[in-house]
Amino acid sequence: MLYTVQISAIKTLKNTMPNIDFIDITVKSSVEPWTIFAPTWEMVNKYKDRGDSAVFDEQYVKLMRQRFKQNTKPFFTVIKNAREGDVALACYCPAGNFCHRVILKDILQKIDKKLVYGGEMLVNQKQLS
Repeated sequence: MLYTVQISAIKTLKNTMPNIDFIDITVKSSVEPWTIFAPTWEMVNKYKDRGDSAVFDEQYVKLMRQRFKQNTKPFFTVIKNAREGDVALACYCPAGNFCHRVILKDILQKIDKKLVYGGEMLVNQKQLS
């Protein structure tokens, strides 16, 4: 199953859900091969300056199309792993806010219509204290 998650929740969630594969998809801290899913610094900075989610969304989808044409393997690896186990796409945006992890989730579900999304993984307040 595919999930999304804020990076700050991962440490706590790993203790209660150790079998989930957390994939960092940020420009700041992702590692190969997952850097393919990161937006560019230019995109991130423009979004932070202007707050225009529609422009970011359009740019990110275009970037993912280009990267998919160049290298489909990471896309299909995430899909395969999410169909065989649990995968969470992770970035720094707070849950419920505009975020590219949700856009990527939508893209992956367009590639594989049978890919199941389990939702945003959250840590309740009791677990945080």
